[in-house]
Amino acid sequence: MDNEGRRPDSADIGMAGCGWLLIVAVIAMPGLILNDGPLTVYLVVVGGVIGFLWARKRLLR
Repeated sequence: MDNEGRRPDSADIGMAGCGWLLIVAVIAMPGLILNDGPLTVYLVVVGGVIGFLWARKRLLR
């Protein structure tokens, strides 16, 4: 069967969202541990971009 036209269902979106949050939290952890605001913001942005790319790849499979 051709699976190209399948749209992501709620389980796919939930899994991608949880994975995105986990990636952001893990990447931002050093800034939180050091209690450094600018570093935390920078790492959250970097983690958000990486997590977004991961979630997008997962949903487009």
